[in-house]
Amino acid sequence: MSLTESDIRSHTDPASFRRGVEYYQRGAIFDAVRQGDELRAECAGSQYEPYRVSVSLDQRGIAGYRCSCPRGGFCKHIVALLLTWVHEPGAFDVIPPLDELLAERSREELVALVKEMIGRRPELARLLELPLGPVDARPLDPEPFRKQVRRALTRDDAEAIGRELAQVCRTAERYLKAGQPAAAGDLYALVMDETLRRMEDWWLEWDEQGDIFGALHECAEGLYLCLDEVSTDEARRCSWLEVLLKAELEDIRLGGVDLAPPAADVVIERATDEEWEWIEVHLRSELQRADDWARAALVRFMASRRTATGRETEADTLILEQGTHRQRAFLLLHLGRIEEAVSIAAEHFADLPGLVIDFANALVETGHGEAAVAYMAGQMENGRYGRHYGPWLARHFQEHGNRQAALDQWRKEFEAYPSLSTYETLQELATELGVWQGLRPALIAAVDSLRYASLLVDIALEEGDVERALEIARQPGALVGVERWDRLAQAAEARFPRDSMGFYRRMAERAIAGRGRASYQVAAGYLRRLRDLHLRLGEAADWQAYIDRLRQEHHRLRVLQDELNKAGL
Repeated sequence: MSLTESDIRSHTDPASFRRGVEYYQRGAIFDAVRQGDELRAECAGSQYEPYRVSVSLDQRGIAGYRCSCPRGGFCKHIVALLLTWVHEPGAFDVIPPLDELLAERSREELVALVKEMIGRRPELARLLELPLGPVDARPLDPEPFRKQVRRALTRDDAEAIGRELAQVCRTAERYLKAGQPAAAGDLYALVMDETLRRMEDWWLEWDEQGDIFGALHECAEGLYLCLDEVSTDEARRCSWLEVLLKAELEDIRLGGVDLAPPAADVVIERATDEEWEWIEVHLRSELQRADDWARAALVRFMASRRTATGRETEADTLILEQGTHRQRAFLLLHLGRIEEAVSIAAEHFADLPGLVIDFANALVETGHGEAAVAYMAGQMENGRYGRHYGPWLARHFQEHGNRQAALDQWRKEFEAYPSLSTYETLQELATELGVWQGLRPALIAAVDSLRYASLLVDIALEEGDVERALEIARQPGALVGVERWDRLAQAAEARFPRDSMGFYRRMAERAIAGRGRASYQVAAGYLRRLRDLHLRLGEAADWQAYIDRLRQEHHRLRVLQDELNKAGL
């Protein structure tokens, strides 16, 4: 169980590690215990009650960790505990494993010990109501567990709730291993049902570490193992399948958040044909009031059952009769019924540009490129979203070797929505076709020189025509964004230093107006470049006059003065 500071650092973020070092150095860790491969302690934090911290180790290092603080995760309190272990292992009291400790005690001592523990923590008395699992001679009574789960779900700490739910799951697991699947399944179903009854939408963010949802996942997996073991107990199977179905429907209602991911698979794989009949009645009832997303999920659920039982044709029929427009169109495409698929897509996808493109791509992938081009050309007429589809057509022509069609389409795109990337694509294509020299002037002429001044500056700079870029930027009313000033200034330094100096002054003064040390550091960088140009032109006196005036204008800005001093200005 060797551990280093680097190991600890690799598990957390820099801020948590730094704070953890502070906690360790001030001795916040106390009552430290090592029991087997587990380290436990309490850590004095920001609350009146100390936080309970534990870490389990194995041969590879840190195997697990937990802290009772609200932050969760690998927090500063865990860092402090591990730093104590690395630097002061002697601070940990070493005690034998719990089983060994209890085995040494007589019955009377154990009773006295339980009384002492309850005296210190009265809430532990509730544990005496709970059966002890398969070692308990009494038949399973689920009610004490129901009370435990309900009490847990009233807490405002998702981690604490998840921990208590997990404890019930551990009991269920013991029943299952002991050959009592009915008792195990009843506990798994109880945890899932009680939790779902109290589920709130805001839990999705509240349970950020997945403690509660992780317990639901474990319950679904447990019921998967239990169902086949109670094949003749129809009432019990029905109740378990109902709660699994409830979990899946809640997940659909929430928009597909993986609430208890195995639940749907368990129902699909473990329900008998007779059980599936009432399940599907319920699903079809839900279908009547479902929105488009929920309809897709419900139909997919029912179709998956048919596929899982070897009835693929029935699954297709269900989708074509009950599915969403998207499900039907893509299935028809898969079945080779192209005209029907395109007809649905043309009628129903027009206001969903992402779906339009997905469908066009699917057409191409299934070998129907011409149908894809015709479909997208039709969508181009959609005035609201038509601009999304021109680039798709252009790229399609380009990727499939139709260079002239690609060039024509990209030209239309550039004339409608000028951009540097489209210009560069046109340059590449037109050069391959040997028509660039004739096309370039027409493209430049098609762009409004004031409205698209920034684009024309970018083009000129990409082509190395700094003089033209400066001419464009000097036009009265030219819309040249400030983000281009730096590029223009650097490009102009060699041949047009006066223009470059003007940009550097404007950028420096703009940065100073932004206030703050970071802005002043940026300003100092521009001023250094301005100084170097003045000195290169033999204008040291002009530079000194300018920087003296600038300092005087902002003499109250002490941070600015400090940054100018650091920069040697």
